Amino acid sequence: MEIPDIMLRHPRARKFQDLLIEDVRYAVAEGKHLVAHAPTGIGKTDAVLAAAVPFAMKNGKCVLYLSPKISQHEMVLKVLRGMEKKFDVSIRTVEVIGKRYMCIHPLASRVSGEDFYEVCRKLKEREECPFYRRFLLDPPSSPEPGVLDHEFFVEWGRREGYCPHELAFSSLKDATVVIGDYYHLFSPRVGKIFRKKLGRSLEDVILVVDEAHNLPERIRKVLTVTLRSTFIERAAREVAGLDPDVRKLLLQARERLEEWGKGLKEGEEKEVSVDLVKNVFQVDLESLGEELVDLGKEFLEVSNRTKSALLRVGRFLLTWEEGEEGYLRYARKRGDVVSIIKKNLDPSFLSGEIFEELYASVLTSGTLTPPEMYRDLLGIPFERTVLREYPSPFPRENRLVLVYPAVTTRFRKRVHQEFLKMGRKISEIVNSVPGNVAVFFPSYELMYAIKPYINTDKPIFVQREGMKPEEMADLLENFRAQRDRGAVLLAVAGGSLAEGVDYPGRDLLGAVVVGVPLAEMNLEVRKLIEHYEEKYGRGWLYGYIYPAVTRTLQAMGRVIRSETDKGVIVLMDERYTWRNYRKTFPRDIELIVTLEPEKYVAKFFQGEESSQANVAPP
Repeated sequence: MEIPDIMLRHPRARKFQDLLIEDVRYAVAEGKHLVAHAPTGIGKTDAVLAAAVPFAMKNGKCVLYLSPKISQHEMVLKVLRGMEKKFDVSIRTVEVIGKRYMCIHPLASRVSGEDFYEVCRKLKEREECPFYRRFLLDPPSSPEPGVLDHEFFVEWGRREGYCPHELAFSSLKDATVVIGDYYHLFSPRVGKIFRKKLGRSLEDVILVVDEAHNLPERIRKVLTVTLRSTFIERAAREVAGLDPDVRKLLLQARERLEEWGKGLKEGEEKEVSVDLVKNVFQVDLESLGEELVDLGKEFLEVSNRTKSALLRVGRFLLTWEEGEEGYLRYARKRGDVVSIIKKNLDPSFLSGEIFEELYASVLTSGTLTPPEMYRDLLGIPFERTVLREYPSPFPRENRLVLVYPAVTTRFRKRVHQEFLKMGRKISEIVNSVPGNVAVFFPSYELMYAIKPYINTDKPIFVQREGMKPEEMADLLENFRAQRDRGAVLLAVAGGSLAEGVDYPGRDLLGAVVVGVPLAEMNLEVRKLIEHYEEKYGRGWLYGYIYPAVTRTLQAMGRVIRSETDKGVIVLMDERYTWRNYRKTFPRDIELIVTLEPEKYVAKFFQGEESSQANVAPP
């Protein structure tokens, strides 16, 4: 069968989905980078793959589809299998996930975090991994073409005695579509290995980035390293039976760091120079770093532990001196613990070169606004970039967005009377919603300050700081179970309950966003603003305001997840009426400013339209 230009698995495109398909088709045909704000409901995954995959099949390109979570791979696999069935074609697809999640070695699979990779490398070097050895000595034949998920390779590895990760990586060079994590391309260490195994130049790759609003921060995180005095102390204990001289050196370094830290006040953050770590260890950092990494591997081997502070300290020392521009080096003190942090400020140092090399790319998200900020932050070539913003396909009448301007969480107004006013207004709003409501706060501190003034007969569920995944799952299950009676969820904007969770149907009928979830104005944020101001002339917007509005939009987006969902959103802060904040909202969001949001809410759920709407201008 001849491959068509568009391979949409559904009979017809959704509302506005056809626009996204055509833009993707243009981008991949012309070698452009499409940065697209595409709200929930458009069908981003279907649209992007429907246009990119047939082009790749016809032109010998590879579609590299990256997402921030493994759980999001399932939709990509489902779409590709649907395309195969409808068009009677075979789409060579390989899904890869982190090596440690695919490992079947009884020892290595128990090691967590970054330490796993050191243990794995050691086992391979010593030829002590039978699964890796089998792969090298008796390489398997290539699997039949089709959509192969990571479970296929794990099962194959267990059945035949091969390393599942090597099986998957050896299949990359023949794949038309590769599904992975951000780290597979945007990590200096993992990315180097991945690109080699991919078996082709980035000039032949069409990159697709799902939930792309997360990418700048994820890159900054992978380029950031931290050393604590407690890490040095633990490393000294680990090395005691391996190398007494190194133990002595580490104990002396810890003493020097703690002595230096006596000059810091509790909670103080102080910018430091590269020389601080040199003065603490008083040896060549690279040489010591390599030695600590080797000792860390030995410690894991003889102790049967799953983590090593030696590895952590060693990796820190190996990267501390790299990169002068675009990094903030600072120290802080919490109790008796002194920390030294090397924080990346500019993800484009890594991503810019990648986007220069790529044949084309498509970046999508429901909160990729303003698109030009993400182009700038990621260093995407200006002349090759196409910026798009699509409206929501859901019926406008199903969503009501209100602004209550009579309060604010600005620091100078964080007083008892303001908290009391907020609590009373929140109470009126949640009591007007005939079902579940979530209230999102800028911080735990403000949530606990306002909570005593929320008066409702509905049960209240509270997100606590540091909750374990199983505790979070129980909280959500119990909250959702109240969908018919109605309950209130108190959570933090920017947290997992405000960004990574769907609340379909009656699971959530309303959301209140209290204040603007601005980052704490600490040393890092100030330096970020300075850096973006110097580089783009938009420091305050890129470093402070826009990220806060993105967190607001993510919280707002929990309410309407399908064309049949219906719900209300109330933004409680006068700043949502200010131009600097309002202009960052997608153009299709209509803001109604009112001092009586509870009346609008009650009428909305009665199916009535208010005749007194004070509609904010676009």
